[in-house]
Amino acid sequence: MTEKRDVRVAIVDDEVHCIESLIIHLNDLFPEFHLAYKTNNVQQAVGKLNALEIDLLFLDIEMPGMNGFQLLENFPKRKFDVIFTTAYSEYALQAFKAKAISYLLKPLDEDELKEAVLSWKKERSQRQSGKFQDIEGLLGYLKKEGFMESKISVPVSDGYEFVEVNRIIYCQSESNYTTFYLEGGTKILVSKTLKEAERVLENFFFIRVHQSYLVNPNFMKKFSRRDGGYLEMKNGAILPISRAKREMVVNLFDAVQNKK
Repeated sequence: MTEKRDVRVAIVDDEVHCIESLIIHLNDLFPEFHLAYKTNNVQQAVGKLNALEIDLLFLDIEMPGMNGFQLLENFPKRKFDVIFTTAYSEYALQAFKAKAISYLLKPLDEDELKEAVLSWKKERSQRQSGKFQDIEGLLGYLKKEGFMESKISVPVSDGYEFVEVNRIIYCQSESNYTTFYLEGGTKILVSKTLKEAERVLENFFFIRVHQSYLVNPNFMKKFSRRDGGYLEMKNGAILPISRAKREMVVNLFDAVQNKK
């Protein structure tokens, strides 16, 4: 990886052997890649990545002093894409929120690495409007790992109740309580704040679209930019969207559209 090539790549991982193993795989699979930067020191990486023009960053998550998500906070308008490499599967949702292209578990499987990079190259060639994520790939991963199919126990007025997560359409803040709206018109008033409900449901890919609403993307029917932006859910509910969440919602609709 010394001669000048078409794609400039950087690797940030606190484990040197993981860096060297990844380099070997990339040399074998993608000879057009040029290693522009590698480091096992995440603090030094911030300044270096700011100074370099790279196309793709392979980034570990759990690192001493600063994790991968914290590193990316230094690049709010980054022009490079990210593929996370980590030993911990529970970070998949955070990787999605960080607009990662893909999410690979260590030890890296060469076939999965190849698939992730080929997916990135395909999207990169078709990209027209600054979209920096392959949401479909992460959605597939979340479904495969079972994050989107389960039950939760919620506190209600006279005890606890099991709720099937895939029946929850959205949750609405009610002061120190939260109302769960389910398929079939059922409503459950839960003795939790919306913030507490979000902590439970974010592992099932629920999204906070507004300070008062947490939604299940499986039940989103329509996004409209009118009246400041709103969502129409499959049960007919109309929910507002905060400005900060619009891009994520639009990209979710794009992912489903591109899959068809």
